[in-house]
Amino acid sequence: MKVIISLIIGAILGIAALQLPAVQQVIGKSLAPQMLIEVESPLDFYDTMDKVIENAKAAGWKVPGKWSVNFQRNLEKVTGVDIGNNQVIKMCEPEAAVKILKHDQYKVLTTMMPCTIAVYDKSDGKTYISYMNLEMLGLMYGGEIAKIADDLAPQMKKMVTLSK
Repeated sequence: MKVIISLIIGAILGIAALQLPAVQQVIGKSLAPQMLIEVESPLDFYDTMDKVIENAKAAGWKVPGKWSVNFQRNLEKVTGVDIGNNQVIKMCEPEAAVKILKHDQYKVLTTMMPCTIAVYDKSDGKTYISYMNLEMLGLMYGGEIAKIADDLAPQMKKMVTLSK
């Protein structure tokens, strides 16, 4: 029964995705903001980076330093433009990744792995964190992906819930 419901929901979401520009015109909103979550950090840029990494490791996620990307430095090197503090933290929950990637129908999700959390400063002088809405991903794919997303979403939210 769950498989049938997941297939129906998937079909509806697929049809909706094909009609997205029309849907956006009708409801006047984009679904894109729901796919990504942005939160303001109470900490400065460097403390935010450190705390997110610390929280991810405490939750059992792997956060190899070689996966981090310093967009500020890289883009300035290529374009000569300084975009301000902007870095990406890539991390993986290995057990969840294996549960997903062992199935051929889910290998396409490799594109979104490892999970990425971005930390950046905006012109308002504040530091922000953005990350993928795993619950939305679960709704889009259903089935095993929904179960895994439901397990991981609270962990990710906890990683980015910071206090001074």
